[in-house]
Amino acid sequence: MIVAAPTREQALRVMERHGWLSRRPAPFREEVVHRSRLRSFQPGESLYNAGDPPFGMVGVVAGQMRVQLPPAESIGSIAAIGQWVGDATAFMRTPRWVSMTAGSTLHVLHLPQAEFETMIETAENCRHFAINTAEALAEAVTVIANLIQPDSEIRVAQRLLTLMGVHGTDRHAGIDIAQADLATMCGLSRQTLNKVLTTLETRGIITRSYRRIEVTDTQALRTLALHDERAWR
Repeated sequence: MIVAAPTREQALRVMERHGWLSRRPAPFREEVVHRSRLRSFQPGESLYNAGDPPFGMVGVVAGQMRVQLPPAESIGSIAAIGQWVGDATAFMRTPRWVSMTAGSTLHVLHLPQAEFETMIETAENCRHFAINTAEALAEAVTVIANLIQPDSEIRVAQRLLTLMGVHGTDRHAGIDIAQADLATMCGLSRQTLNKVLTTLETRGIITRSYRRIEVTDTQALRTLALHDERAWR
C-alpha cells in the first residue's frame, strides 16, 4: 500500500497490475504515465466539480475517489486503485458531468487535457481510450439494472460485487465504504441495509468493520447476486 506520495515508477507498477491501463499494451501504458502528472489530495478535498471544464483523465494510484452526482452531490460510486475517469468529457470537450472528491488520502495520475488531445491524434490511442469509456458504460448499465432490482438483498449483493471490481482480474475483497454511503448507492434506508448486511454476515459471505466490508466468500456473493431466482423476478 502506498502511503507517501508515490514516484512515477511506483505509479507505473500500480498501473501495470490494476485496471484498464494494465490491459493495454506496454508502450501505450508507459506513454500515459509519462505524460501524466502525479497529484495528491487530502480526504474531502475536491479534484473537480460538476460543470468544470474538461481537464483530461485521472487514474487512482492509491486511495479512493468519491463520485458525487449533482445537484445534491450525493455519492453515486467510488473509484479505487487502477480506475480512470474523465475520458468521456475529455473526448467530447464538454463540462464535467459529476464531482470528484478524495474519499481518503489520495494519489492520482492526472493526464491533462492537452496531453490527452495530443495522444488521440493517433487512431490506435483513440481505440485504447475508448475501451476505458466502454468499460465505464458497461459498469453504469450494471448499476442502473441494480437500482431497479426490487429485492433488497439481491440489490446489495450486486452492488458489492460491482464495488469489488467489474473485471475479475481487478477484483479486491476489501471495500472501504461507510454504510451510510452504501445505503445511498443502493437506494435503501440505513435500517434496511443493516438488516441485509447482518444476514450476509451471518451466512459467512462478508465481515464488517469500521467503514469497511470484507467479502469472505466471493463465490457465494456471485451466486446470490447473479443466480438467485429472486434476481429474475
